[in-house]
Amino acid sequence: MDYHRLILPSLKIEDIERFIGITQYISRSEGIGGVIKTRPEDFIIWEILETGMDAKKLFESSLFTGGYGGHLLCVMKKVKLDSIRAVSLLATKLNLKSREIGICGIKDKMSISWQFITIPSHLLENIEILKIDNLLEVKPIKYVRHKLSSRLLKSNVFQVRIRHPRTTDVSIIREIIRELKIKGIPNYYGHQRFGITRPITPIVGTLILKRMLREAVAAFLSDYSNLENEKSKLVRKELGERWDLEWARKSFPKSLTYERMMIESLLTHPEDYVKCLRTLPLRLRRLIVESVAAKIFNLTLSKIIEEGKFNELEVGDIVLPLDASGRADKNRPITVTNRNIKQIEKLIKDKKMVIALPTPGYLSPIPRNLKGEIMLGIMERESLDFKDFKLVDLPEASTKGSLRPMAITNWDCSATSTDNDSLILQFSLPPGSYATILLRELMKSENPLSYVGKLLG
Repeated sequence: MDYHRLILPSLKIEDIERFIGITQYISRSEGIGGVIKTRPEDFIIWEILETGMDAKKLFESSLFTGGYGGHLLCVMKKVKLDSIRAVSLLATKLNLKSREIGICGIKDKMSISWQFITIPSHLLENIEILKIDNLLEVKPIKYVRHKLSSRLLKSNVFQVRIRHPRTTDVSIIREIIRELKIKGIPNYYGHQRFGITRPITPIVGTLILKRMLREAVAAFLSDYSNLENEKSKLVRKELGERWDLEWARKSFPKSLTYERMMIESLLTHPEDYVKCLRTLPLRLRRLIVESVAAKIFNLTLSKIIEEGKFNELEVGDIVLPLDASGRADKNRPITVTNRNIKQIEKLIKDKKMVIALPTPGYLSPIPRNLKGEIMLGIMERESLDFKDFKLVDLPEASTKGSLRPMAITNWDCSATSTDNDSLILQFSLPPGSYATILLRELMKSENPLSYVGKLLG
């Protein structure tokens, strides 16, 4: 049965970045090429809270400091596991709902990461140290009063090994970094926000926004990519051709956890596509919808760069104050006018303000200038309206929208040559900014799969 017109099978490697809206570079240097994430230990991440607490150091010290409050602050170390899946596994282990576990953000799957979490404090005695296979380990740090959220995160620190670069000359990296410090780094939503080998989330999200839930479910299950692993590709393709859910229940590999849950739901509750989508974790449902907004943001930013307007202040722009840590205060937007533009120019130069763009939602403010016109044009081209983000069928996944700095704020990066065939970088980024976007400027790979551990040829 033809539930959905397939999009991904025709997607070529060279089209991936264009599909997710990333089409421009700011730096003009050639780039060093190479590949990242061939192994989890090639991509190491840990969190720093606003208080200065360092997740990696605290995990290694294994020191529980007591305190008081209704929540238990812990550090979760995970290996080759995405954060949504890690939280789901942990919630199952502790007999909790995933939403009861507080996190600051979602970390890459192909990595070793240390991130803070909170759980209800009465579970302390059960998790003095909790392990789930070799995938994750949780250590308690102290009691706290409030559930963790992204507002408490100061930065993410990365140690990344680039294998097989065209050169290991550190001076080339340093030159690109100098250029980026002058021009700024576009604050694109990164590749992993959508998936590189199978960027399905904006497809499913768009169908949900258009209230095409049957098609959204069909796309999630059967829209296959020629870049994903062969077993997954073949079962998706077969399901799309004959839509036999009993066959799919037997044939979909266990690694396709969410798909198997959705198939089971459809077999138990035929035609109930809302219930089917609700088998997905709430964080994932929201991520799917928000990926549409992220793609529109990326497309808008790419066009702004193409028009030569990146980091160029204009009347009608929306700007955000920056705190002492370089974090943008999204709750205090200011519209640029003829009266305040000179003052705001100075504050931007002093790194106290930043130009922002909306990540669309049903309450999004729009710049009253060319930047805003570009976004409105892209929304029209995608046949979307801002009010579509207020969902009727899945209201819990609605998004009001937010403001996002146009450029990455308060970042640093250093490089060390380690041998003849790899480089190690260490850098820090503010919450919400993506390591692959900085690495993309440094590597300038013609093959986006090199950002997920695959090097052609």
